[in-house]
Amino acid sequence: MATTLVFGPSLVAKAATTVGVFLVALRRHRASHLKHKATTTTTKTTTTKDDVVVDETSTSASACPPLHHLTPPPPQEEEYVHRPPVLAGPRPCMGDLSLTETLVNLLTCAPYFGMARSVPVAKGVVGAVWNRVFSVSCKFTGFCALLYHLSKGKIRHFFRRLDYTSVALSAVSLTLARSAEGRRPVFLCAVSAALAPFQPLLVAGAHVLGTEFSFLRRALKDPNLRDRHFVHTCAGVTAFGAFYGDDWFPQVPYLHAIWHVLSAYATSTTSCLVAP
Repeated sequence: MATTLVFGPSLVAKAATTVGVFLVALRRHRASHLKHKATTTTTKTTTTKDDVVVDETSTSASACPPLHHLTPPPPQEEEYVHRPPVLAGPRPCMGDLSLTETLVNLLTCAPYFGMARSVPVAKGVVGAVWNRVFSVSCKFTGFCALLYHLSKGKIRHFFRRLDYTSVALSAVSLTLARSAEGRRPVFLCAVSAALAPFQPLLVAGAHVLGTEFSFLRRALKDPNLRDRHFVHTCAGVTAFGAFYGDDWFPQVPYLHAIWHVLSAYATSTTSCLVAP
């Protein structure tokens, strides 16, 4: 009964947030697809009407040669590729709409470096090397976030994808650090790391779900971890909402900064999973 009271709300919150965010994103993606399809249909209809007018004019003026060869071809529409929201990759660069917001985003990159310091990296302990890899990946995430918020122009798109990739690599390294010796999915994580630059959201989501499931199992076995798991869940769900809210409502300031702080804090609470 006590276990149900502790973990019931956290599980419901995670499930409801994940399903709700995915459905809203799918609905927005579907609306964008229908809008693009309607625009393409209207363009084709207009082109057809123009061709009919040219035919009538050339027929009535028998002394004049046909003008079909003088009419420039209609512009070719780019092929629309329908992709699920998770596979679409990083959205176009948004945020940092003012100097104050940029400064706040830069300052809130600091928790990622603090998160790296919270990782236990005791020397001479089996598996400590993977803890060091996770610690370095946390620092790399903070460094990439700094580069993204400092960049301007076309290079900003590159740093945005690099920022997403660093988050995915941190999730992969956390999987290696928390796994027991002899059961580490090294090959799977190597494939995930290679896929991260191309599908960072998919890679990060898969490994985060694996970590959440592992944390839940540990908390069910150890009552001392239940409070930490509850705090982790609340911080993670709120950070998840701020992350997607930043994409949906870019005009709302400081949502990205909230994502920085809460995601770093939620990740730092998983240090019990990587303790040697």
